[in-house]
Amino acid sequence: MRSRNRVALVGRRLEHNENLGLAYLAAALEQAGFAAERHYVNDAVDLAHAVAALTERPPAVVGLSLADGGSAILQLAVGEALSQAGFAGHVTAGGQFATLARDWLLERHPWLHSVVRFAGEGPLVEIARRVVSGVGVAGAPGVTTRAGDGAPADVLDRAPQRIRPLRDQLPEILGHKAAHIAATRGCLGRCQYCGPAALHTQERREGIRGGVAKAVLTGAGVGGVRRRELDVVCDEMAELWHRRGVRYFYFVDEHLLPYTEAEALDYLAAWKEGLARRDVGALGIGTMLRADRITPAIVDAFADLGLVRAFIGLELATAEEGRRFGRPPPGEPELGALERLAEHGVVTVSNLMLVHPYSTPESIARGIDLLERVPRGVFEATRMMPYHGTRLTRTLHEEGRLIGNPFRYGYTFADGRVERFAEIFMRLRAEAFWDYSVAFRTHDAFLALGLARRLHGERVHPSWVRRLERARARVGELYVAAYRRALDLALSGGGFDQARELVRDLRPRVAEIETELGQIEERLATLGARRAFAPMRAAAASMVSFVLASACARDTGPAEVAPLPADAPADSGAEPAPTRAGPVHVIADAAVPPEERVVPDAGAPVCTPTERHELERNTAATVAAVDACFTGLIRLSTPPRAFVARGGHGSLCQLERRSDLTKIEQALTGLGGKCTDASGRTPDVPVGGKSDADANRASAAVERCTPPGMHPTVHVVLDGKGRVLRVDGGQPAHAQCIRRVLAGLTFPCLASFGVCPEHVIIE
Repeated sequence: MRSRNRVALVGRRLEHNENLGLAYLAAALEQAGFAAERHYVNDAVDLAHAVAALTERPPAVVGLSLADGGSAILQLAVGEALSQAGFAGHVTAGGQFATLARDWLLERHPWLHSVVRFAGEGPLVEIARRVVSGVGVAGAPGVTTRAGDGAPADVLDRAPQRIRPLRDQLPEILGHKAAHIAATRGCLGRCQYCGPAALHTQERREGIRGGVAKAVLTGAGVGGVRRRELDVVCDEMAELWHRRGVRYFYFVDEHLLPYTEAEALDYLAAWKEGLARRDVGALGIGTMLRADRITPAIVDAFADLGLVRAFIGLELATAEEGRRFGRPPPGEPELGALERLAEHGVVTVSNLMLVHPYSTPESIARGIDLLERVPRGVFEATRMMPYHGTRLTRTLHEEGRLIGNPFRYGYTFADGRVERFAEIFMRLRAEAFWDYSVAFRTHDAFLALGLARRLHGERVHPSWVRRLERARARVGELYVAAYRRALDLALSGGGFDQARELVRDLRPRVAEIETELGQIEERLATLGARRAFAPMRAAAASMVSFVLASACARDTGPAEVAPLPADAPADSGAEPAPTRAGPVHVIADAAVPPEERVVPDAGAPVCTPTERHELERNTAATVAAVDACFTGLIRLSTPPRAFVARGGHGSLCQLERRSDLTKIEQALTGLGGKCTDASGRTPDVPVGGKSDADANRASAAVERCTPPGMHPTVHVVLDGKGRVLRVDGGQPAHAQCIRRVLAGLTFPCLASFGVCPEHVIIE
């Protein structure tokens, strides 16, 4: 029986992160008298749990949060599964991707009843009211159904900016709570590759359709930046600081500060005074900032307030690229800002879109030169990806170069040399730098160190700072040298296959840096962190190639293109690069993080061979009882530690099963610390679970269909029992071959495998 007063919100919340959007929606629903529950779906296991909960206690409304095409697939799989289970409630979707692809989604998913356009707080409450009253939602402001867009959204509504998000679990860093927070909505930029810019353009047109004058829209910040009252922001920070122990505040704003220096300095001064009046003590702030909008005075004032981390987008390297995409490249003042931030102990992370649809060997070379000139901070090179609804996507469509569908677009290259470089670039990211790259890991360590200096300055040894800075410099040099060699290889006719030697040369150098990072992380752990705060690691584990979906029923084909909106624009960053699945290879042994490799335990007795054998047997049996699919390594320390097998034998892909390591470690508590080897080191017990066998069987089957040198994008869709439903992507003949060899096979342990790394948006 459905609960008439309950609304279920379904979205993604990665480890070390929050889903601030769902927190705002939950607050709006609670204020309106509805009970809001949240279901976080990050992988196939979460999907199964969410569907079970929603079918057992059906709510009146289910809201799917579709922020981007890649993460939307699992949320839509929830809708498919509910439909198959006979769910009779109302299913709606919202978020940036939902707004921009609303017509395509409604056409593709008959069980989807509506889509919320733009800010969701008001329209979602209206949907809930209409559903519980038995009134249809067609025509509601800001709501799209198959009858059309309905009444214009109230784009001038300021209520969402006054709502305090209803938070649940908070991540931790150094033993302190961390929280995501917003001070603004929107951005003034109109970069052609950016989804938010396309959204802002459509929102402005929505206001004009509603009869609002352009001047009024501009004055209200519609299509630009709408700012919350600073006192409201300070109140929220004070409550989080005093009541929930939050010491790190990550602002999700595109550019947090006012755009002029005078206004920004006034804002920072008022902010500092507002926190002082509320007795808020030491804290750290992270955010995104435009390099062309920060000055030395702004840097000084913001660092004084508590800034410890800033994403500074470099984006593009040349003036020609800047003109094409609507984003000027950085100059010496912007690079100088990175140096000044570093002098204040602020960690910076930047991205450069080294590969894009109009790249040339010359622009790539200029981009590598720019990376070499980055004076301080961490950087990543990325590949530009088209978002549905952007001007870039429309242009590529008109040129006949757009491939894929709104979930994941790709494009062809006009220059074969650039295409070869893109192949090598992807291989380096996948096999030498990995999905959670050495640069991302350096960033995460720097963030923890920066916050530690704010909160525990007396406990941070100066040598930690020096060692981490040396590691950062080595990472930058390694990336620049690797990309230069990759470009030389591409220009000489080499591609993916010929990059094998380059990958082999890079791996030991990356391993050396990661060993150093592991030792630094051990020092930071003494400040109160059981595990390293690694938001970049969580972000890197995104799309899957083996997808559990009792759902995802309709095969759209590898090159389906949805109707494109009539407008676009943008300003955020590059989306993850396309997943390449090729033959899937899985390592047979666990990769232990460098920082965990030596664990003396002087207090434990030395094992006899018989005792060691019995301990290993009991360990394997205990792990199998908790998680039969687990493949990895168990360290029988005090307390025990579990490490998931990950990596790949020279292949482009790598697999990592998302096991519940905490449950495994708790079950092994009685076996930890029982004995050591002759050198006093804790035993390591490799465990080969069923996932290893499943992955190897799948790999062998796929390999038989994949000619040498072919590296297609392939997604194998499984049902809840691990049976193959269909194969998406690849050339038709290749996909047909894979379907044939996988017919009748089941892979139950692959339901929660993450397959193949991707680039992630740094934010």
